[in-house]
Amino acid sequence: MKEMINTQITLNSKLQKTHYSNGQLAIFAYNYNEEPLAELSIMCNSVELASDEFILKDYAENKILAQKLLDLEIIIPTNRFILIGSHLCFICQINS
Repeated sequence: MKEMINTQITLNSKLQKTHYSNGQLAIFAYNYNEEPLAELSIMCNSVELASDEFILKDYAENKILAQKLLDLEIIIPTNRFILIGSHLCFICQINS
């Protein structure tokens, strides 16, 4: 049941791209009713990112949703990571 609910959330959500105050890409997930589900990105001034890259927040409340988006190849990890606190975060791109 939990797996079905998580899959429905992933398949029925849409990603919105915007930018943080430092110019980095910010990714937000919304459900089919345009209600916010999650902020999937992290702003970090200490790393240079390409204009189409973002730091994926794939822990805490985002763990299941982020993994589904990775499994479905909606989010594509690059070969780069950054340590945020004690968590190693993927630098990713949206598959377009």
